Amino acid sequence: MKKILGIIIVLMLLVSISPLALAEDEAGDTKEEVEIDEETQEETEIMNCSVGAEIRLLQLEKAITKNIIKGNETISVLKELDYNTTALEAILAELELLLEEVQAADPNATDAVQVFVDLKSDAKELTKEFRDTLKAMLDDEALESLRERIRVEFQNLNLSKKILNRIRSYNRNQLYRLYDFIGYINNSFLDEYENGNITKEQMKNQIGKIINDMTKEKRNQIFSELKESKIKARIHAMICVENATHNFTSRKELRIEHRLQYAKNSQSHTNSWVRAEMQQRMENRLNENNSGNGNGGSGNGNGDNQGGGKQ
Repeated sequence: MKKILGIIIVLMLLVSISPLALAEDEAGDTKEEVEIDEETQEETEIMNCSVGAEIRLLQLEKAITKNIIKGNETISVLKELDYNTTALEAILAELELLLEEVQAADPNATDAVQVFVDLKSDAKELTKEFRDTLKAMLDDEALESLRERIRVEFQNLNLSKKILNRIRSYNRNQLYRLYDFIGYINNSFLDEYENGNITKEQMKNQIGKIINDMTKEKRNQIFSELKESKIKARIHAMICVENATHNFTSRKELRIEHRLQYAKNSQSHTNSWVRAEMQQRMENRLNENNSGNGNGGSGNGNGDNQGGGKQ
């Protein structure tokens, strides 16, 4: 009985809603399709409603914001040491454009999963490019020294609280469905949880007491219904992810072209060298995508050592 109870609670409370990580992806790419990594597929499972989609977009926004802050700190340190940081600044400038796109994404849109998959892929690619460029500039000892210097605890409290509130709202909806399954709805208790006055552990305990009073047949019925619901949600996520793989490269080219035009038509960066480097990198990626080579991102030179090194 305890085992069944544990499975039910794990299925419905979705306690595994994890912070999104910009992990490196080794998935292969073709001209028009790409394989979506398992981590991203799992993350899309809660995006079958607008609240779940908002959670994932907020987590992506937080991850990008964190990388931008750390990137800016890295650049500041390198400038103090007289390194040429133009290439790193160009990558960071595009990452900031990407952040604006994530912030503008609509969680209620029918293509929210596709947008999330696309923008997360861009974030991973730019983050990897920044790290690879940095590694090419410094040896292992210098890299470790730099990490120690910028290793400060990062907390974007406002965004973290916003994500937590949306997770509570999502879990409230899931709990309401669970209460509906077991034939017991306590709206005041649900409101207390959503407002942060009741912990998840207290919710588990209350649900446990209710289920303990049920017959074995009733518990098995609830478990079966919940399992079916979970399977349907996973199938829905798989279909959305599969749809997102089609025309993946074409959409990527359109996003790069949009950022490139924005960079050309506005003062997207106060430093003209950085602006030129960012534009050249995007043009290089477009050319490489058109040639079927996939990733891009080498600098334009501009007469400087854009890859790094001391000035």
